[in-house]
Amino acid sequence: MNAASWLILGMVVLAVILAVRYLLEHGDSCSGSCAGCGGSCRWQRDLAKAQRHIQRQKKLKRLFGIR
Repeated sequence: MNAASWLILGMVVLAVILAVRYLLEHGDSCSGSCAGCGGSCRWQRDLAKAQRHIQRQKKLKRLFGIR
């Protein structure tokens, strides 16, 4: 690989990281309290699944340094 290839690869990796950070900051706002969402909560019937989803979100946010 030459320098141009490395530069393009770096730009693609940076774009993916920025896209993931954006989605984590502006994405799902589920707090895990299904009573607060009413019928609009997509996790309403599976609290354990919602909790796993929240834990994954927290891990990704720590990984990418998002508060």
